[in-house]
Amino acid sequence: MSVRLRRHKWPIAVTLASLGVEAAYCLLWGPVVRHHNYWVYPVDIWGAFRSAHFIGWGAFGNVYSVGTGLITFPAILLLFTPVAVLSGALGLTECFPFYPPHPTAWLLLGPYEVLISCSVLFACNALAWHLGIGGAKRAWLCVVEGAVLWNIAVIWGHPEDALALALAIYASVFALRGRWKGAGWLFGSAVASQPLVLLMLPILVAMAGKQRAAALVTRAALPAVVLLATPLIAEFHATTHALILQPNYPGLDHVTPWTSLAPRLGGSGKELAVAAGPGRLVAIALACALGWRARRWRRQPEALALALAAALSLRCFTESVMVAYYVWPALAITLVVAAGRSRARTSIATIAALGITVCGDFRLGEWAWWGAVNGGLLLGLLAGMPSRVRGAVPIPVDAVGSEPLTFRHPFIEERSAATGTPKVPMVAG
Repeated sequence: MSVRLRRHKWPIAVTLASLGVEAAYCLLWGPVVRHHNYWVYPVDIWGAFRSAHFIGWGAFGNVYSVGTGLITFPAILLLFTPVAVLSGALGLTECFPFYPPHPTAWLLLGPYEVLISCSVLFACNALAWHLGIGGAKRAWLCVVEGAVLWNIAVIWGHPEDALALALAIYASVFALRGRWKGAGWLFGSAVASQPLVLLMLPILVAMAGKQRAAALVTRAALPAVVLLATPLIAEFHATTHALILQPNYPGLDHVTPWTSLAPRLGGSGKELAVAAGPGRLVAIALACALGWRARRWRRQPEALALALAAALSLRCFTESVMVAYYVWPALAITLVVAAGRSRARTSIATIAALGITVCGDFRLGEWAWWGAVNGGLLLGLLAGMPSRVRGAVPIPVDAVGSEPLTFRHPFIEERSAATGTPKVPMVAG
């Protein structure tokens, strides 16, 4: 087995296990556990899947105007389109606008979206390896990340969030290695999949320094701009309404201290809609302040990784209406950082992440849910705080940060199969 494949053996194993468990859960939970003849599948995914049909039919400009509830950027639709076209050609049943007990399209879509979601396992493993986390802890990390990923992939059906975070994490690894062009394009692809990762951009800009910031931001914005151009031209009002106002429903999801401050978009009771967009602008402003602070940590990879997790957590602290899977991106990176700490702190972060994942889908009361989820997230962040700079070898750098980020792993993990000589991974631009 090659070194590269051996390094990814645990993400591969957890991905295969996730495919099997997802199939068993979706097909057997209803008949065997609930004693009803239906399959269990996520509801949220079907609106995006229906929008993907419009791309297959050549109507890309109408993806936000067909009543599917799509409010994210459209890159995930491009991945869904081949499956949507195949599903239509085979005459498989789907779940829009009605929800049949056995949607046969799920036999294609279910495994496919799990594979997309599991891309983040490889990204988290790559970041952990880059931070010098040993093989045993990375194996444990993959298992826990797979358990936490279950909520967003199988329960809620949002593979675009997992894909965006995977691309953003790989962009961060590229940035730590000084590969700024690749980092910019990867992050741009992440934004085009799900703009929640924009909270990470100020940290990457801080890492890039003044000379690289403009090019990084341009590459980060260009893919989304290109993909949104056609919908904006074809259906400007529908597209801007979905992307700017970001309607959410406090009667169906979880209220927060900021729900009453959010602009109301109409409806009443469970159908009451409020705008989530303004609250997310607050999170972006706070992330920019965090990025300004992160300039001091450019030689501290672990501190930068924790800053990325903290930036993603800002969404949970400021959101006007919370949904259980919103907390997952912050948890994913927090677990990576905590894996580099002591066993006690790793265990605290693991328990907090699993507790949030399990309890997040229950209603604990108007304020108790928000306090419990954000309290657990804060506990995980505190557990991941580095007590000292680990794995960093400072090199001279001028005030504008024109030199690449360069550091050596704190331990030697690999040895040459031929000579037994240590291979020391050097990260340089």
